[in-house]
Amino acid sequence: MNESKEELQQQVSQLLHQDIVQIATFYGENNYVSLPLTTTFIQDIMLLKTYDVKYVHNNELNEIIGILQEELHFNTAVNLSIRTALDFLIGKEEDIKKALYVYLFLRVSKEHFSDAFSIFSVMNATVKDLFSDFMQYIFNNSFLTLDESIQIDCLYKAWNLSLQVFQDNEASQFAYGELKKLFHTALVYEKTEVAFWLYYTPLHYFNSGTHSNKHEANERFKQEIEKPLEKYIEEKVIPKYNIQPNTRKPEKNKKKKVAFVMQRIIRHSTVHVLFNLLKKVLSEKQDNYEFVLYDLAFPESNGSDATYVEEFKLLGIEYVNLHEKIFGNSNQTYSLLEKCIKSREILIEDKVDIFIGLHTRIEYIFFYGTRTAPQQFYWYHGSNEEYDIEGIDKRISHCGISPTCSFEMESFFVLGDYKKSQETGLEQSAKEVRDCFPSDYTILGSVGRLIKIDNDKYLQTVFQIMKKNPKTIYLACGDGDKSRIEEVVRKHSLEERFIFTGFVNPKVYGRVIDVYLNTFPDPGGESVNEFLSLDDNKYVVSLNKE
Repeated sequence: MNESKEELQQQVSQLLHQDIVQIATFYGENNYVSLPLTTTFIQDIMLLKTYDVKYVHNNELNEIIGILQEELHFNTAVNLSIRTALDFLIGKEEDIKKALYVYLFLRVSKEHFSDAFSIFSVMNATVKDLFSDFMQYIFNNSFLTLDESIQIDCLYKAWNLSLQVFQDNEASQFAYGELKKLFHTALVYEKTEVAFWLYYTPLHYFNSGTHSNKHEANERFKQEIEKPLEKYIEEKVIPKYNIQPNTRKPEKNKKKKVAFVMQRIIRHSTVHVLFNLLKKVLSEKQDNYEFVLYDLAFPESNGSDATYVEEFKLLGIEYVNLHEKIFGNSNQTYSLLEKCIKSREILIEDKVDIFIGLHTRIEYIFFYGTRTAPQQFYWYHGSNEEYDIEGIDKRISHCGISPTCSFEMESFFVLGDYKKSQETGLEQSAKEVRDCFPSDYTILGSVGRLIKIDNDKYLQTVFQIMKKNPKTIYLACGDGDKSRIEEVVRKHSLEERFIFTGFVNPKVYGRVIDVYLNTFPDPGGESVNEFLSLDDNKYVVSLNKE
């Protein structure tokens, strides 16, 4: 800019004076301050650093500032941000970014924290910068000295904010590397809750969701995170809490109790498969087995779907909500260690003979490693066939297993009934989407996380098909980082026909897509089965496994 530094200083200061007047006026008329006014105010304060100028205070605003400081006393993200910003302008706070991060994380309740994301965002040019600020101001060396409940609260808040920008692969990989350091420090200083909360949320997601090779991602995670955590449980947690292995033997001439332990019951492919399996086995007379569904019902991820839980109950299976039974509430933050220990006690008291874990969260590592049941199974659902925790007696799978898998797995087939759906208007919704494209074009596509199509071999194959068949459109249905894929699509001049839909209802887009181009090397799972079940005229093209 051509202006002198003194002119810039006056301009930015005047802009901030206008912001203060607008905030005061809005508050006087509405008795609250809007989020857009707040983010504009913070953004304008950031200009002081951008132009390397100091704020010139207008003493005529002192009365307005005093009133705002007194009136905006409730600790919402908006109120606290304005008070902190005003303190900075009048010299009571030296570092505006540090103050905002610390005060918002430590003083704003979970219920009022969502606005903090917008406030943090205007202070950073990139998502990576945002994560870097998290590490510098919150998850630094002092973090492990905080009260345990505060540590859990901060991790929960940061994780929920990160979900809104999870599609940025570079930022997520950076966050994984930084949080990995904190994780290992937590193990050294025996900060069990911090390590447990970091394990799956967010370390697991930042690792597996941003790596194009699922097997490489799983191997890295096993060596860097899972094995150290497994060793920590064995050497520190088990002796500290005097946890003894369950040596009970199944009683003869009695039905074996089989426990399916789910992280939560939602309309997800993993749960659909379980539902269809239970529907089948419960429809037949069971002389040798009885089945119980234990729900960890993670409230930090919004818990289970009550309507879907009822559908499971209607099948006739016994249902136990472990979280509700242990804590009696649905608070998003709680002790993961307590949940692990008490859930295990419940399974032992209920005399579970066969424990079947369907996921890879901390609870499952704990159940396997402490020997919770006489027999312990891992049910592979297509995400991690190399899952390697001491205490797994048997591995089972309903989906394809790679020839290079290190473990023996017993395979079985579950036939799902996808045509029956309680959702209405699917055909009309599909027609509305289909009408957006030329009627004489064939719609190609896939459904799932974009990371599955983010590899050159798959994309080049799709491009060849599209170039040989000009009247085709490809729908990339799913969430994720699309920046690299977009760049490759542009190089092949296919921007007009390669369309990113974002997250979709697969029951709608399954009716829109004519030919499903199955992803590789990581193929689709239940999304492919669901697609095929919708119409006899649907086709899936898969890469020959040979």
